[in-house]
Amino acid sequence: MLELYKLRRDGSYFDQQQFLHMLREEEAANAENRLLQREDRAFAVRAEEAERNNDYEISRDWRQAQISVYVKAEQDRLDRNVENSPFAYSPEELHAVVSERSGNGARPVLLVAPYFDDELNSDGNDGGPHAFRVAIRRSWINSPWAGDVASLDGAVKRPLRNEDVDIMLLQRALWDLPVILVYGDVQRGRRVWPTLIAWNIVDSPDFRSIHVNFPQLSLPVESADEELRRSSRLAFEDELGESTAVTVAVLAEWFHLARYGRRPRLHETLPQDRGLERRAAALGLAAAYEVAVDCGRVSPDEARAEQAVLFLAAGRPGEARRAAMSVVGPSAAAHAELLPPDVLRRLRDVVAEVGTADEIAVAGRLVEEAARRSTMRSLGW
Repeated sequence: MLELYKLRRDGSYFDQQQFLHMLREEEAANAENRLLQREDRAFAVRAEEAERNNDYEISRDWRQAQISVYVKAEQDRLDRNVENSPFAYSPEELHAVVSERSGNGARPVLLVAPYFDDELNSDGNDGGPHAFRVAIRRSWINSPWAGDVASLDGAVKRPLRNEDVDIMLLQRALWDLPVILVYGDVQRGRRVWPTLIAWNIVDSPDFRSIHVNFPQLSLPVESADEELRRSSRLAFEDELGESTAVTVAVLAEWFHLARYGRRPRLHETLPQDRGLERRAAALGLAAAYEVAVDCGRVSPDEARAEQAVLFLAAGRPGEARRAAMSVVGPSAAAHAELLPPDVLRRLRDVVAEVGTADEIAVAGRLVEEAARRSTMRSLGW
């Protein structure tokens, strides 16, 4: 502005016009530069936005590809688990079903898997006739001890052809529930190998899992007479089912004794013609009292008294006497006075078999004193 004033005051008209032309050219150049700068900035913004959009699309496509891979892998895993699983439900569904059937662990659940036949392939074992399942399940349902263990048929859908892995999967799914699993193998159509595994039967580190491998059994010899062959096979399956039911009953007795302190009665309910099994059951149940004492379900004196009864039923009079004397002996009779009258009566019957006259008299006085105290309590005295 000062220069313009100077031109007006001092310069010629030509000089003034030339200077104005120069100013207009400079202004036009500045305007063009500003336009170019705006276009450069707009181009940079568009390029940056395009780059961001491109990065987003690449990231989106990559995430979608990853999700597709993960979904495919998970679907393959689920399909593989369903195909290889020995049970017909998901692990969560199986746990819920077994838990409901057991009353949230109030009693064990019996699962029976069809026997695996080594002469059949996987399809033949999975879809073929499931041998021995009916006999074992019916033997348990018809037994006097069926209420001690809840039978759950259908939980195991096929033979345990992958035995170790199948058992691991079942234990993983039912890790906190008391379960008794019965299964087995048929070898070359001639031998049968029954097996039983149980877990959470007693709350003891030494008995967390119990595995019972029964001796091999020989299948009946094939006969040309179809009726005779069927009868022999049915008799074999019935015998196998009854033996399995007795073993399950022994484990049930362990469970109810260690969990609730309930006195075992299996050896008393078995038929008289099964003397060997009665003695074996009584001997096995005597050891259960050690666990019951550790769990605090029964007192040591009551455990020794009941063990004396079981040892005598098992045909072990020497062990029965030692157990009885630990309760009614001279140094222990004072503690025995606190035992329930029914326990003392059973103990007196044992002492009557294996004790001396003085020991029988001591056992009798204990029963009389317990009956007197019971009568006084019932009368409020």
